[in-house]
Amino acid sequence: RPKIVNRTSSTNIGFGLLAIINAYDLDYITLDTAIDKLDKALNSVTKLEKWHGHLYNWYNTVTLEPLRPRFVSTVDSGNFVVSIYVVNEFLNTLINTKVVIDSLRDKMLKLKSICGDIMKNTDFSLLYVQSRNIFSIGYNVEGAKLVDSYYDMLMSESRLTSLIAITSKHWFNLARSLVKVDGMKGLLSWSGTSFEYFMPNLFTKTYNYTLIDEALSFAMNSQIKYAKNAGVPWGVSESAFAVQDNEQNYQYKAFGIPWLGLKRGLNDNMVISPYSSLLCLDYSPKKVYSNIRNLKKYNSYATYGFYEAIDFTKSHIPKDKKYEVVKTYMAHHQGMILTAINNYINNGVIKERF
Repeated sequence: RPKIVNRTSSTNIGFGLLAIINAYDLDYITLDTAIDKLDKALNSVTKLEKWHGHLYNWYNTVTLEPLRPRFVSTVDSGNFVVSIYVVNEFLNTLINTKVVIDSLRDKMLKLKSICGDIMKNTDFSLLYVQSRNIFSIGYNVEGAKLVDSYYDMLMSESRLTSLIAITSKHWFNLARSLVKVDGMKGLLSWSGTSFEYFMPNLFTKTYNYTLIDEALSFAMNSQIKYAKNAGVPWGVSESAFAVQDNEQNYQYKAFGIPWLGLKRGLNDNMVISPYSSLLCLDYSPKKVYSNIRNLKKYNSYATYGFYEAIDFTKSHIPKDKKYEVVKTYMAHHQGMILTAINNYINNGVIKERF
């Protein structure tokens, strides 16, 4: 049944801001419209309750109240601030151009001030564990303590947080464990997801033959090999899957490539998410395009783009079906698709701004 969930996360808000910029870059909206939307969004952000400058992980979109128990996620907070870096540079590059009229310039200066305050006031040191030189995954506000789990691997979505709050001790303390498959070597991650490897690459440049570049090529080849062996389209990451709770909400978890992830049980499921391959546009646009065409054969594309996933896991679907389309749209996954496409069409424009 159609319904919108009235909550949003710090990552969703960040990709919501990027969606506005992407829409402008791709000529879907005018600059006036883009600035008006950024103005409304950023002014809403200023009204949100925060913890030492950090957004909480979830807010009610109607009341703007944080959802309890209140929690600050290191990676999600990082994703939001990284998006603010991009917004700030977007404004910087346009503010003194001839296309901007004075009234619009004044509004852009106010938005730059909001961005500056967010970047200055978000204190990542409180999420950093000095004794380990790594970040905790987050802070439990109700319990007033850091979570005793950590982001300790280079191949992680938290790579972006590391870059904006960097100390060299921390960066070189991130694990770089290698795995070898078919004569190629790559880096391990915790869950073996496309998200861990490629989401940071929406913002960061890579350079040929460096460790990260080789790790990303290896990860994409692993994605393709794993799917080919199973006879399905490729693209495995964290996503919703074809199991619903009593309120008909799809359940969600990380799915990954077994030989890329340290997490157990990665062989138990086969859930393919379209965003997972679109994140790889930088590495092989032809292979991604071919996969997009294949995905569409499964009726996975509708009014608002690709549905969340196609679930081939036998234990998740009726016995008379070979697969089930997970008919939901998740904001940050759609946001990543749009950002990847904008980067591809406009020569890495989001990376340049970051």
